Amino acid sequence: MTKEEFVLLRDYVYEKSGIHFAENKAYLLESRLSNRLTELGFSNFEDYYYFLKYGGDKVRSEIINLFNAVTTNETSFFRNPPQLDAFKVIVHKCYLQNGIPSMPIRIWCAACSTGEEPYTLVMILLEMMENLKKNIPFSVFGTDISTKALESAKKAHYNMYSIRNMGESIRQKYFVEKDGSFILKENVKKYVKIDFMNLMDTNAYKMYKQMDFIFCRNVLIYFDEKMKKKVIDSLYESLKLRGYLTIGHAESLHNISRAFKPLIFPGTIAYQKG
Repeated sequence: MTKEEFVLLRDYVYEKSGIHFAENKAYLLESRLSNRLTELGFSNFEDYYYFLKYGGDKVRSEIINLFNAVTTNETSFFRNPPQLDAFKVIVHKCYLQNGIPSMPIRIWCAACSTGEEPYTLVMILLEMMENLKKNIPFSVFGTDISTKALESAKKAHYNMYSIRNMGESIRQKYFVEKDGSFILKENVKKYVKIDFMNLMDTNAYKMYKQMDFIFCRNVLIYFDEKMKKKVIDSLYESLKLRGYLTIGHAESLHNISRAFKPLIFPGTIAYQKG
């Protein structure tokens, strides 16, 4: 990939997805798109770019392949326990302490990847129901830009690496092991609605309003400052008043937004819509 080809494709990826590849990540973009050249029979990246730019109706399906190629889907069940502990504390204190909420708790995982995060939250809530002997009404939405990841999320078949942070009792309770694969039971899957969403698409946020919780973890690191502010502003609008936003452990809203109130929990920070 020449420098000129990198700039063309980097800008195109950014325009369509908001994902930003810095110049020192040119090798990464080249690596991730090489298979697309092979698949389509192009001899160089410039031809691939012009196909994306001027390929007509065929481009729509190729953009989906492009998104699948450039996204990172590293995740696992019960990832970052301090953030999940904070979620449990907030649910108990703000939604259950004074009885059962009259409206379902609405939770949106805005970059759900292969589904581990939304399914983890369901299992947490199911465990809370059992322990408290209360029926907590809730609904969970999982969206992502990678259709390949979403297909895996809907299938909900996982390997040992995905469940490495999970206790044995939880695994046996919510999964069926078959041929080395761990298949999530329907009593967890049924709570999660999985769908495609591009966080660049302002209109798509209309589908996800009045959320009590939004998880958008380890996404901001792939955006530049302009895109970070755009996404955070949109997520803010999608939250209920006093709703909660959780971002990645290594991410921060510093210099991005002052609209949220940071809440300190052991080992983590949650952000509340004030």
